[in-house]
Amino acid sequence: MFPGTGGGHPQDDVRHAPTVRLNPSEVLAQRKVGPAVAPAEETSNRHPSGRHRGPSLLTQLTSAGRALVEGLRSDPDQRIVAVLAVLVATLGLAPIALAPSEVVIYSGVATGEPMLYTYTIAIAAAVVVIGIQTRRQLTRAFFPWVPFLGWLLLFAVLAWDSSLRTVSGLVHFTLVAIVFAVGVTAERADRRNSVLLWAFAAVAWLQLFAITMAVLGFPLRRIAGTQALDVLGRATGLTSHPGELAKLLFFCGMCALTLPQKTVRQRWVAWSTLGAVLLGVSLTQSRSVLAAVVAMILILVVLEFVTGRWQKKYFVVLGITGALGLLSVPWLIKRFTADPEGGDRQHLLQVAFDVIREHPWAGVGPNSYVAIAGASDPLTASGVPVHNVLLLSAAELGIIGALLLWLPFALTATTAVHAVFRVRTAELAPRVLVSALPGLVLIGMTGWGLMQGPYFLMLALIAGYFHARSRHVRVASGYGRD
Repeated sequence: MFPGTGGGHPQDDVRHAPTVRLNPSEVLAQRKVGPAVAPAEETSNRHPSGRHRGPSLLTQLTSAGRALVEGLRSDPDQRIVAVLAVLVATLGLAPIALAPSEVVIYSGVATGEPMLYTYTIAIAAAVVVIGIQTRRQLTRAFFPWVPFLGWLLLFAVLAWDSSLRTVSGLVHFTLVAIVFAVGVTAERADRRNSVLLWAFAAVAWLQLFAITMAVLGFPLRRIAGTQALDVLGRATGLTSHPGELAKLLFFCGMCALTLPQKTVRQRWVAWSTLGAVLLGVSLTQSRSVLAAVVAMILILVVLEFVTGRWQKKYFVVLGITGALGLLSVPWLIKRFTADPEGGDRQHLLQVAFDVIREHPWAGVGPNSYVAIAGASDPLTASGVPVHNVLLLSAAELGIIGALLLWLPFALTATTAVHAVFRVRTAELAPRVLVSALPGLVLIGMTGWGLMQGPYFLMLALIAGYFHARSRHVRVASGYGRD
C-alpha cells in the first residue's frame, strides 16, 4: 500500500473521501460565516447590489491617454495624423496671432507685417514630423509649386520692394505651398482613419456651437468697431466676418460629404454634420457660399445617379438641403432687394484691370494691391480690394505669376475629373471635389477672401489632401505611378 492512500484509493479522489457529519449548530455557524473574503481587486469593482461596476471615467480617460501616448511613440503614422489634427484646429478654430502684440491693420491677403500665428507653429511642427518620416514624399509634393516659388524669388530680388507688407505676402504664399505639400504627404498616413475629415466635421459643430452661444447672448468672440454694424444680424462664429465663416463651413461641407459611411452611425454623423454646415451658412447670409454649397450637393447627387451609385440615403441629403434652402429665402430676398448688383463690384473690376494693364509682368507685389491701387482709388484705399481672386492674384503677382499660383489647384482638379470620369472610381473624395469645383469658382469670382489668411491655407490643405486621394485611385487603377 502506497503512502497517502487509504484502502488502496487515491487520497484526492473525492468519491472515496471519508464522510464527515456535522451537527446542526456547526452547519448554522458555517452559513453565518459564509465564504472567505474575496481579494481586494475583485471586491473593489463590485457594486453594492452585487453587479459588476465598470472602471470610472477618470480611469478610462487615463487608459486612453496612455494608449495615445504609446501609439504616438511607436507609430509614425499616428504622429503625422496628430499634427494634422492640430493644424486643422489652429486653422479652423484658433488662428490666433502670437507676435507681435500690436497688429498692423491692413486689408490684404496677409497682414501689414509678418506675424507669428498658432497655425504657423502647427505648420512647422507638421513639416518636421512628416519630414522625419517621409522626407522624399514631402519633397516630391513640392514639385507643382517649384515654378511659382521660383517666380516669387525672381521678382522679390528684381522688382518688388522689400517693405514689411511685401515680406508678409511672400511668407503667406510660401506657407500656402507648404500646406499643400503637407496635405499631399499626410494623406497616406491618414488614409485608413480619415482624421482630417473628422477634424473638419468637429470644426463645423464647434462653429455652430459658437453661433448658438451668440444667439443666446453669450458670444465667444465679439466684433467691435464699424465692422460690427456691417455684420449685424449675421453669424460670425469664432471668425471676424460672416464671409470668413461661410467659406470655412464650405470646406467643412466638403469633408462631411467625404466622411466614411459604412455604418448607420457613420451615415448619420455625416448627414447631421452636413445639416450643421447648411444651417451655419444660412445664418451667415452669404449668398455666394450658400449657392456654392447647394450646387455641390446637387452635383454630387447627380454624379451618384449617373454612375449608378444612387441610394435611398440621398433623399435625406436632398431633404436637408431643400429645407434649409427654404429657410434662407427670406434673407436672400432681403439682400438681393437691398443690393441687387453686388455693390461696387463693377468699379472694383475696372480698377483691377487698370492695375494689371500697368503691371502685366511683375504685378504690384504680394500683399500690395490695396496699398498701390489705393493711391489712385479711394474705395480701394478704404480696404476694399477687387472681389475676384484671379484678378487680384494677377494684379499682385503678374499674369504669369497668377497662372503659376493656380497651377497646382488646376492639376488637383484635373486629377479628380480623370478619377471620376475615366477611372469611374468608387472613392468619394474625387467625386466630392469635382462637385465642389463650380462652388469654389463661384466663391473665388465673387470675393477675395479665398486668398486671405488661414482660408487660403485651408483651401491648400484640403486641395493637397484630396489630390493625394484622387491620385491614389488613379494609381490603383493602373493609370500612372505613385
